[in-house]
Amino acid sequence: LSFDGYLSDWIPILNGIGQGDPLSMVLYIIYNSDLIDVAESSGRRERALAFVDDTVFIAIGKDFHE
Repeated sequence: LSFDGYLSDWIPILNGIGQGDPLSMVLYIIYNSDLIDVAESSGRRERALAFVDDTVFIAIGKDFHE
């Protein structure tokens, strides 16, 4: 996470499936399909973009806390 000069520490990921695994697309559809709808219907200045098994969330605010 990087915001206004703040850079968070790296977080090790110790479980999951490997990048590029064909199973990831199926799991994405099952587990995260409603995730896009939540951001789009929140009424705030938030957006979610997704393609295959990648998702990006964009939130706009005046400061970090907003």
